[in-house]
Order: sequence, then C-alpha cells, then structure tokens
Amino acid sequence: MLGFENSLKLFAHHGSATTPIGCLAYGGESQNGRWLFQLTGTGCAFVKDWEELADFLESLGARLTRVDLALDFLNGEHSVEEALTLYQVGGFDSGGRSPSSRLAGDWLGVSLGRTLYVGKSQNGKMLRVYEKGRQLGDVDSEWVRFEVQLGNRDRVLPFDVLTRCDAYFAGCYPALASMILEAAEKISTTFVKGDITLAHLLFHFRRCYGKLINVMCEFVSVSSSEFLEEVRIVGCPKRLDLSSVAAGLSWVQVLTRLKAKNET
Repeated sequence: MLGFENSLKLFAHHGSATTPIGCLAYGGESQNGRWLFQLTGTGCAFVKDWEELADFLESLGARLTRVDLALDFLNGEHSVEEALTLYQVGGFDSGGRSPSSRLAGDWLGVSLGRTLYVGKSQNGKMLRVYEKGRQLGDVDSEWVRFEVQLGNRDRVLPFDVLTRCDAYFAGCYPALASMILEAAEKISTTFVKGDITLAHLLFHFRRCYGKLINVMCEFVSVSSSEFLEEVRIVGCPKRLDLSSVAAGLSWVQVLTRLKAKNET
C-alpha cells in the first residue's frame, strides 16, 4: 500500500458492532523505518479528544500528509450552484489566479447528485462541493458538503489543523471564510521551500563537484570532516530563504526531495 510492504485494516468494536476506521502500513527498504496511519471519516467520529491525539502524534515525530476538513449544510443553506457562482466571480482565487475546476455528476437531471471540484489534490489543496444526501441515495435531500482536502505538497500541515478545524477551513479560500464564524488561518507554504531549494542546490553540487570530492577523499587522504571544514563558508546562499530552514528541516526531507529530482 502506497509503497509500504505490509498493511493492516483497523476496526473499532463498539457494543455488538464492528466498524472499519482506517489502516496501518509499514515495511519496505525505501521507507526507512517510517509507518503510515490513516483514519477515515468514520474513524474520526470515534475520536473524543483531538488535542490528545495531536499531542500524541507530535510526540512520535509524525508528520501530517493529508487532512480533510468538511462543513455540512444539512438544509442546503449553501448549494453547489452557489459554489459554482462563487468560483466564477473569483471566490476561490489565490494571488489573483483562478484554480482549476471540474464538474462531475448529474448536472442535467440533478437527482443523482452533483459535484464541483476546485483545485487539484496533487497540488496540495482541493475543494469538493457535493450533494452528500443525494450521493447516499436520498433524491430529495438538500444536504450539501463543502470538503477541503489538504496535502503536504509544498506546505507543512500544522498539528493544530486537527484542533482548530474551523479556522483552517476558513483560511483555505476567500469564499469559505464567509460561511463560518471563525477567523481564517492560512497554512503557509514558506517552510517547505527550504527542502525544495536545498535539494535543488545539492543536486547541482553533486553533479558538478561529486567526482572532485571522491578524488579528495580517495587519493589525497583527507577525511570527510576535514574537507568539509576547509570548503565550508559561514553564511547562506542568496537564493535560499533562511527562515524556511530555521524552523527546522530534516536530512530525510532533503533526501526525499533530492530522490524525486533525480527521478525526473
């Protein structure tokens, strides 16, 4: 599953019922000891203390790679037609640009449910607006769900996104901020610029000077640490935003970016 060798389904036993709530995945040389924990929407309903869960995950050194935030309008207070209009007037624009969009479902008959997609999941943020009740089979239902899928592509998902859902939901798009009584909180993309830029610089450093380093270590009898100290200059490359690495950056993150760059 997703590059892991092993996976296990997780179930919650409550009363006489058993409900699937997510999975665990682990194993594989390329995973470097990492493991994956997924909690479905149904599984989220079993969490009684999100702050405790967030603290526990953070204590393990975990990273959030995907979080879905949803707001339900059970009586159709906001509709898919309204969402489409909001898109057309720039309600989901960011930095003066309109994200991609896509329509799916029964837009002609309207009885089987319709969906508007804004943005792309592979870019780290996507909104789905869909008629949830009709999706579940009730053709007369007015239930509409606005659901934002957040990923860790070019951004770090903070753990308080699990405890301050309203604020981060409102901060995803301007149009969503007007639907909820909570000050918007945006997720910055600054901090992941560090590992992208460092991987880019390291890629070209190895391409240009990798063989020189090999000669120095193999034939000049200089240790790696001695060589590093000799060529090291205190400072920061102009193209690298120091704040993007000062917040904390791991070697694994840089290597992950470097591996992806080598493969392209």
